[in-house]
Amino acid sequence: MGYIYMALSAFFFCLMTVFVKIAGQELPTIQIVFTRGLITLIFTYLLIRRKKIILWGENQKILILRGITGSVALFFVYEAIQRFSLSEATVIQYLFPIFTTLFASILISEQVGKRLYFAIFLGLGGVYIILNFPFLNPNASFNKLNVIISIIGALLTGLAYVLVRLASNMKESPYVIMFYFPLFTVPLSFPFAYTGWISPSFNIWIVLFLVGICTQFGQTFLTFGYKSLPASKAAPVSYIQVPFSAIAGTIIFHDNISYNFIIGSTIIFFAILLIIKNGDQPE
Repeated sequence: MGYIYMALSAFFFCLMTVFVKIAGQELPTIQIVFTRGLITLIFTYLLIRRKKIILWGENQKILILRGITGSVALFFVYEAIQRFSLSEATVIQYLFPIFTTLFASILISEQVGKRLYFAIFLGLGGVYIILNFPFLNPNASFNKLNVIISIIGALLTGLAYVLVRLASNMKESPYVIMFYFPLFTVPLSFPFAYTGWISPSFNIWIVLFLVGICTQFGQTFLTFGYKSLPASKAAPVSYIQVPFSAIAGTIIFHDNISYNFIIGSTIIFFAILLIIKNGDQPE
């Protein structure tokens, strides 16, 4: 069942990225982050009240760290969506299973073996190909800051997901874990969103609402997925979001799917598969 949860999570997160990119045509990233956080905070709070769950949980330090890490990661991920095509931003973001496995081996002692470091090298090599061989190819359009933003987003996402698993191991409710995410996203993003606030049009308000709804579904399935599966097993399943995003980007934003993208994303996928196999047969 955990694999089904992760696949559904990938589908809704794909829809979320589509709406984020549409909203980003009119609004700054931090305002989208704040609005998403506010919507999911309200929905999650009402859900917790309905289920009569203790709001603050028992392991506040881990939950707070998860909330802060996830909130910072969210900004970098959303900013990367605006700086790259939807398919490129998604596939670079999907380095996160590699970072998830790395942090899982450090924080919750999940066995990964020696192949992890080769997988990291392979994954970064895939990104290099997607970017059209910068430094070697004079025709490559390469912006270092954009790549750094994307990789930081993937790294912090990996850490946040391991903290979800760690909190689940401590028997925290999935709903409480979800609640701590927007609980910190809203106050952390509000000062920046307020100072640069742009009044959205009616259509963009609808898009922002859909960002929040898709996020809520994606986060719910994600949390239950990580509750059911080891972190190093759950993350790779959601790689299905990459072809989802490639299709959506082509249809909606008229993105071009290059051979470099296909080769690079395939290499990243095999790097993730290497981690799965390594988790099954630790060295």
